[in-house]
Amino acid sequence: MTIHRERTPKRPHREPSVPDVYMPAMWPLDLQRCLGAWWRAWQRRRLYRQLLELQDHELLARDLDVLTLRQLARQPLRQLAEECRRE
Repeated sequence: MTIHRERTPKRPHREPSVPDVYMPAMWPLDLQRCLGAWWRAWQRRRLYRQLLELQDHELLARDLDVLTLRQLARQPLRQLAEECRRE
């Protein structure tokens, strides 16, 4: 007894389509890097602002000057985050 199967034409292989809402099981690494850079930038700017509270002789002992610290403390957080991302 032999069974004959009808041959169906092969369809080309297609990748499954991605649904509108895609929730991967893995944490998005780009988001993690971006958030980490923003966190480091915020900490850095906070440090600059804390250093500005020191007296002039204390800044000289650390080899820092007020003008540079003021400029760094006034930098936009977005710019500092971009610098942290490059590091």
